[in-house]
Amino acid sequence: MDDIIKAIEARIWNAQERYGNFASTHEALGVMMEEWDELRDEIRANNFSAIVHECCDLAAVLIRIARDISTNEGTQKRSMK
Repeated sequence: MDDIIKAIEARIWNAQERYGNFASTHEALGVMMEEWDELRDEIRANNFSAIVHECCDLAAVLIRIARDISTNEGTQKRSMK
């Protein structure tokens, strides 16, 4: 389990370094849906190692969304109508 947590943490850190905070919840939703689609494709293919990889990717995005909404007023402001 620790390896999975470390993999998710690494993905979060790498995404933050490369892309920064989400511009809005709408951007975050787009990224999350892309990861969801990739996970769904791997589940349909019964590609078990890829399923684990995509689960970690999706988890990292969801944690980033929760963190940005909780701590970043810019993301909140850009997400409101």
